[in-house]
Amino acid sequence: MSVNSTLAHLEQASAVIELDHGARLWRFHRVLGAPAEALFHTLCNELPWERPTVRVFGRAHAVPRLTCWIADAGTHYRYSGLHHRGQGWPEVLAPLRQRLRRLTGRDPNGVLGNLYRDGDDTMGWHRDNEPELGPAPWVLSYNLGAERDFALRRYGEHRQSDLITLGHDELLVMSPEVQRHYEHALPRRRRVTAPRLNLTFREIVTGR
Repeated sequence: MSVNSTLAHLEQASAVIELDHGARLWRFHRVLGAPAEALFHTLCNELPWERPTVRVFGRAHAVPRLTCWIADAGTHYRYSGLHHRGQGWPEVLAPLRQRLRRLTGRDPNGVLGNLYRDGDDTMGWHRDNEPELGPAPWVLSYNLGAERDFALRRYGEHRQSDLITLGHDELLVMSPEVQRHYEHALPRRRRVTAPRLNLTFREIVTGR
């Protein structure tokens, strides 16, 4: 998919956020509309959620959220020392995938699901720049459930530079420059008592 074709599709966005170094974020509100609520409950109850363990400085830690990997059969993805292999897509995600293709012009072949059970569940600072994503990864981040803050900071700095509150049935599209020049995180928010589900759609370069 060419960059120009993607940018033409993204003109439908509800809002565009311009960052440094040519990095851009596109926000789409009410992506699915009324069906989003039913999808949220179905995915929370039916996806194969797990709580994997990662090693940090030689010590094992359970990640502070539930996760699952869904992708084309045989598609591999590695991050934080974890190795995931796609087993195919559930039918319940078909309408969402078709909608994202129409909105963005992208055709992701994998999605990483993260279920944040409440505001104590978090995601630390990171970039979505694993080798399987290729040199210029587009990332489509779709959100269901409770509002949560999405934090950004310039890569190599330790001070948060931007904070975006993402709501139910909202899509955030990140250009490749975001992963190159920024880190993002989902900070702890103890005031949040309801669950939030994030589906981060990615284009895995096969053969790696």
